[in-house]
Amino acid sequence: MHNFEPTKYFKFLYKNKERIYSFKVESIEEWREWRKEFRKILIELLGEFDYPETPLNPVKIEEKEYDYYIREKIIYSTDEFSDVPAYVLRPKKIYGRLPAVLALHGHGYGKDEITGIWDDGTERKKPISRGYQKDFALELVKRNMIVIAPDQAGFGERREKKDKSRGPGRSSCWQLSTWALLYGKTTLGKRVWDALRTVDYLINRNDVDSERIGIMGISGGGTVTTFSAAIDDRIKAVVISGYLNTFKDSILSIDHCIDNYIPGILKYAEMYDVACLIAPRPLLIEHGTKDPIFPFKATLRAFNVLKKAYSLFNAEHLLESDFFEGKHEISGRKSYDFLKKWLYSDIILKISEIK
Repeated sequence: MHNFEPTKYFKFLYKNKERIYSFKVESIEEWREWRKEFRKILIELLGEFDYPETPLNPVKIEEKEYDYYIREKIIYSTDEFSDVPAYVLRPKKIYGRLPAVLALHGHGYGKDEITGIWDDGTERKKPISRGYQKDFALELVKRNMIVIAPDQAGFGERREKKDKSRGPGRSSCWQLSTWALLYGKTTLGKRVWDALRTVDYLINRNDVDSERIGIMGISGGGTVTTFSAAIDDRIKAVVISGYLNTFKDSILSIDHCIDNYIPGILKYAEMYDVACLIAPRPLLIEHGTKDPIFPFKATLRAFNVLKKAYSLFNAEHLLESDFFEGKHEISGRKSYDFLKKWLYSDIILKISEIK
């Protein structure tokens, strides 16, 4: 019998060759060493964080007042060549320093899509449908948390000129990813770098409690959320929506955007192994049971691996799920209050002491 299928060897590797950093940790001491080594490799796979640094130099260019919050538009620099526009949503009543959440949009037209703005720049008015991302940044600020929603690289205002001319939903993922890959870097690595620099910005705001920073993202934003929280312990509570799965059953099963691919990752880890780096910080996995892009059966398998990581710390109560009847979309049934609960809790300060 002839072998004409070109992926057969790689599928053989997946099934038969153990990944180097599969989560098989049995003690806290072993976990410390696993985490240290795995994080180093993960940063290398993402393309290294050697972007030419520059001061953040944040500038506020607009401020608007709404019923229960104030929206600032700011621009800050994450490296010498990257300026990031973002909305900061502040509750109107601020007493002291508040918890803050980094809200990361998925594929679409950027930060506007999660902050109540249509793709033509007009303000959204209820009860008009809000799409799969459901203005989740607005839901978070309702919970008395400061929220920052930046445009991720390749979306919104951060697109190449020719992509902007093709309409608001046209991303620059292809151009960004192909350039990055030919230089040994990745789009995901750039987006994670920007996210971590955004954390730098948050901790320097005088209205933010630097010990109470969370993160939430949907779809492609869930990707960046997963990897950012896996790498940076300053992120204290996490919601991953519409992403946790396996590489095999998601981005290798259908034609996904090129920004999902990390050269070499399967030699070292599956998606759930990366997520295990978040333990034992509070983590909620939100996922629709009818999600056609990240199949729910694989999400369940990934979640069971996460349970093992949290049981190592006797921290099963810090890992939650919202497996709801829906497709590839935000639920919000538990996630918003989950972040409020833990970011206002002193338990996260004790968890931070685990190094």
